[in-house]
Amino acid sequence: ESIIQRFKQELILAHQVTHKNVIRIYDLGEAEGLKFITMEYIEGEDLRALIQEKKKLQPEEAVEIMQQVCRALEAAHSVGVIHRDLKPQNIMRDKTGRILVMDFGLARSLEGEGMTQTGALVGTMEYMSPEQALGEELGERSDLFTLGLIFYELLTGKMPYKAETALASLLKRTQGRATPISDHDRAIPRVLSGIVSKCLEREPERRYKTASEILADLEGWQGKRAAASLSFPSVRPWGRDVPWPLIGVITTVLVLASVGFLLRGKLFTHTTSEQASVKPAISLAILPFRNASGDASVNWLGLTLAEMLRTDMGESASLRTVSSDRVNQILHDLRIASDGNLDPDTLRRVADFTSADRVLWGQYLKFGDQIRIDATLQDLKRQRNFVLKAEASSEKDLPRAIQQLARSVQESLALSPDTIKELQAKSLKPSSQSVKALGYYSEGLHLARQGKNLEATKQFEAATTEDSGFALAYAELGRTYSVLGYGDKAQEYARKAVDLSDKVSPQEKYLILAENAQANKDYPDRLLRKPGQDVARRPRCGTRSRHSLRRFLHVGQGHSI
Repeated sequence: ESIIQRFKQELILAHQVTHKNVIRIYDLGEAEGLKFITMEYIEGEDLRALIQEKKKLQPEEAVEIMQQVCRALEAAHSVGVIHRDLKPQNIMRDKTGRILVMDFGLARSLEGEGMTQTGALVGTMEYMSPEQALGEELGERSDLFTLGLIFYELLTGKMPYKAETALASLLKRTQGRATPISDHDRAIPRVLSGIVSKCLEREPERRYKTASEILADLEGWQGKRAAASLSFPSVRPWGRDVPWPLIGVITTVLVLASVGFLLRGKLFTHTTSEQASVKPAISLAILPFRNASGDASVNWLGLTLAEMLRTDMGESASLRTVSSDRVNQILHDLRIASDGNLDPDTLRRVADFTSADRVLWGQYLKFGDQIRIDATLQDLKRQRNFVLKAEASSEKDLPRAIQQLARSVQESLALSPDTIKELQAKSLKPSSQSVKALGYYSEGLHLARQGKNLEATKQFEAATTEDSGFALAYAELGRTYSVLGYGDKAQEYARKAVDLSDKVSPQEKYLILAENAQANKDYPDRLLRKPGQDVARRPRCGTRSRHSLRRFLHVGQGHSI
C-alpha cells in the first residue's frame, strides 16, 4: 500500500512541475492486478552510468549538466515542491544532451504534510543533507545541498565526507564542512570549487537561497571563461628597438594572409553551401483551433481540424509534427485553455515544452454552411509570422480545405518540392470522409487516453453510426471493449474492422490487425510479477500482434502515434 501511495504522490507532485528538464508523468493505472505509472520515454543514460563511464567530467560538461538540474529545481521550488531524493540515478541525460530530473516519489509540497512527518528519515543516505539526516523540517536548501554533492562527484569522480560506511559519512556531514575541491585537485577552477563549497555549507542559512542563484554563478563562470578565450595577448608598443626589416616581413605576412582569406572565400564557397544544405528537421506543433463562431454546436471541430491538419502534413526527415496527445497534455499541464487567446509568451512556453521551433494556431468561423479557417504559422526563432487561410463550402468539403491548408503550411516552411512530394506520399489519410465521424473518433481517442474507456466507447459508436465503413473506429471499439473486459464485443468489433481493412491505407491496415490481435488476447507469454521483483515488466505482445506492429511501424515510419 505504501508503494501505491508513493506512485500517487509522484503523479500528483509531478503534475505540479511542468518543465522541459523534469520528466513527464502521465498516469497511474492497473492491468490485471499490476499497478504501473506511464511516463515520458527517454533514450539515454543516468548520471550514475555517466560517472562510472568517465570517472570524472570536464568542468564545462559538468556545468552544462548542473545548469539544467538547477532549472528543474527552480521550476519545482517555484510551485512549492522539494524533491528530497536527488541522486545521480534520478537524473537522466538523453541523446541530445537534455537533462531530466525524475522520481518525485519522495517529493513533498511545502504547503502540506506530504507523505512523511518531521522526524522521519527519508531519502538516499549517501545524498542526504545534514538536516534531512537529523529528521528536521526541510526546505529548498536541502535540495541545494544534495545538488552540491552531485556537482562534487561529477567534477572529481568521488564523494566528499569519506568514511568507511555510508552511515559514518552521513554523521560527518552533520558535524563539519567538506574540504574544498580545489584543495584536492588544482585543475578544477576555484570559482566552481567555491560554488560547490557554498552548496555544502552545514547550516542551511549559509548556503545559496535558491537554485536561481547557483544558476547565475554558473552562467557567470561560463561568461568570464568565454570572454577570457577571446582576449588578446598584450603587444609591445612599436618603438625604435623594432628593426625595420622585421616590420617589412610582418607587413608582407599580413598582405599574404589577407589575400589568402579572400581566396579562401572563393575556394570554399561550394563546400560551405553543401554543408548549409543539410538542415535539421523542422519541428511543428499544431494547436487546437478556436471556435470564433459563437456556436457551441461546432466546438468539436477545434481538436478535429488540428488532428486532420497534422495527419495531412505528413512527416519526413525534414519535418516532425508533435503528436496531438503531447500538445493537449502540455496545454493541460500549463493550464492553457484551448479556446483562449494565445499571447507570444504563451506560445513560447508551448514551443519550449513541446520542443517545437514552429507553432501553428488559429480559429474557425461558421456562417451558414460555409466554414472559414484562419491560421497563423509562427517561427519563434526568427520572429516571423505567416497568415494562412482556407475555406470550405460545407462540413463535407473540410477534408479538401484542410489539404489545401497543409500545402500552404508546407510552402511557408520553405520545404523543397521533393520534400513536399515525400510528405504527401507519407500523409496518413483517415478511413472516413465524414468530418463528424472523425470528430467523434478524435474525442473517443482523447477520452480513452485519459482512461475514460466507457465514455470513449460512446464516441466510437457515434463515429460508426455516422460512417458505417469507418474501419479505425471499429478497431478502437474492439480495443476499448477489450480493456473493459467485454471479450465478445471486443472480438466482434475487431473482426468488423478487419473486414473493412481492405479499403484503407497500409498504415491503417496493419494498425487494425495489431488491434485485432490485442482484442483476441494474442499475447500468451505475458509475464507475472515474481516475489521480490520491484518493477513488473509490461506483458509482451504475441506473435501476430508483434508482426502487425512491425509492419505498421515499417510502413508508417516517422509518424507520431
